[in-house]
Amino acid sequence: MSDIVLSSAVRDNLLSLKSTAKLQSTTQNRLATGLKVNSALDNPNSYFTAASLNARASDLSNLLDNMGQAVQTIRAAEDGINGVTKLVESAKAIANQALQTQSEYQRKVYTQQYNDVLEQIEDLARDSDYKGKNLLAGIGNALEVIFNENSSSNLTVEPVDFTDTTLESGLNLQ
Repeated sequence: MSDIVLSSAVRDNLLSLKSTAKLQSTTQNRLATGLKVNSALDNPNSYFTAASLNARASDLSNLLDNMGQAVQTIRAAEDGINGVTKLVESAKAIANQALQTQSEYQRKVYTQQYNDVLEQIEDLARDSDYKGKNLLAGIGNALEVIFNENSSSNLTVEPVDFTDTTLESGLNLQ
């Protein structure tokens, strides 16, 4: 078998093609991963800086997600409070009607209606949760929102208990 002989021009072209293929592979890898540097071997300084920034971005993203969950929890409580407010207005109207009548039978009817509204208030308060957190269900449902990585900026939303309308610390409607 005879040896293949390449001229220097062909050899230079082959080396150039090999270099171009390597650069193309690197570019495709960067496009696929979104990373300029994929390992510490490529550029240690850039790699570790990028890793640190990616970790910080992940932490901030988690904080943002937690804040979003807190907002949804507060919205669920707000919806519950709006519903409870309407039911309290209904209970007030029923109580006023009961005060205006002299009929014992009518008062019993109004008492039953009033108690039914109180039960609806308690049920609505129990159903005003978001992912297991209910700001209208009292103790054990405090919502803590953290606004930075070291937890030095936070907010605690204390719950109220509307699930029992007889409590002095709740609605106290009886």
